[in-house]
Amino acid sequence: MPRPPRIDFPDAVYHVTSRGNGRADIFRSDEDRRRFLAQLAHHLYHCAVDLYAFVLMDNHFHGLVRTPRANLSRFMQRLLSSYALYARYKHHRPGHLFQGRFKAKLVEDEVYLLAVTRYIHLNPVKIAVCRRLSASERLARLEAYPWSSYGGYAAAKNALEFVNYDVLREYGPDMAAARRHYRAYVHACLMEDDGLLIEAMAANRYAIGGTTFIERTEERIEQRRTGRVQDEDVDLPRRTVSLEEIDGAVAHHYRVDAVLLSAHGRRVGSAKSVAVELAAQLADLSGRAIGEHYGICANAVVANRRRLATRPEVLQVIETLGRRLRKRKLK
Repeated sequence: MPRPPRIDFPDAVYHVTSRGNGRADIFRSDEDRRRFLAQLAHHLYHCAVDLYAFVLMDNHFHGLVRTPRANLSRFMQRLLSSYALYARYKHHRPGHLFQGRFKAKLVEDEVYLLAVTRYIHLNPVKIAVCRRLSASERLARLEAYPWSSYGGYAAAKNALEFVNYDVLREYGPDMAAARRHYRAYVHACLMEDDGLLIEAMAANRYAIGGTTFIERTEERIEQRRTGRVQDEDVDLPRRTVSLEEIDGAVAHHYRVDAVLLSAHGRRVGSAKSVAVELAAQLADLSGRAIGEHYGICANAVVANRRRLATRPEVLQVIETLGRRLRKRKLK
């Protein structure tokens, strides 16, 4: 059977999984898991990928990600390669760590996004050793499991910096209420599987969604098949945004001269930080190229994001302008 081609395009949401070769363990200790999460956070940042949910099991992991830059394959290749290199030297283990290519399915986010996060988070209580556990025992195991994003969904104090919790925003008048609703939503499937989701996951090898979403996905694939036994990975057209477009949008929002964004110094205040971050997310350029355009060094591009993490009002501007620029590229 030919391997399924990759579908790689901007703002797509994917359920990704990868297993150990021959179903062998990929995590042998908590140190391994901490190392994987550190590498995950690193590559999420540098590839500008959003992570909505994850779980680490002994011999596999699940993730739910969004790729604004249409770079899923690049992100996963960097993540898996870096961890495999670590594991090889840490455990003196030759050969392949992971079993073939990672698996990825497109997710129809409007309908299935929340359900897939629940499926991912329930993995620790759905394994064979938990089949005879009572509901209270499963709940205790779920709440105590440290190697997933569930803790941050259930309580703000457990939120992880590299996980995007925006999925929760539509499920309550505020985040506290949304977290309460989400916990109840997950607990509802402690003993029973989500039959509709399981059926949707099994219905198609490329996508998790409704009939129209699946048909549209398959049409995209068919248009790009090579006709060979093994199709090449498929990249749908990338929707990158030019630095000129970013500068124009930022200058218009802040009512400053776009030329000042490229000048040395910070005479335009937050406007420059916003432009630099939007370039990092949307322009698909190296840190050096972005730094040269804005009159800063490549390391300052990384430092800029760290500073912005403490300024929610500026992050809101970045989200608004980013959404507007992405939509403009679709027209």
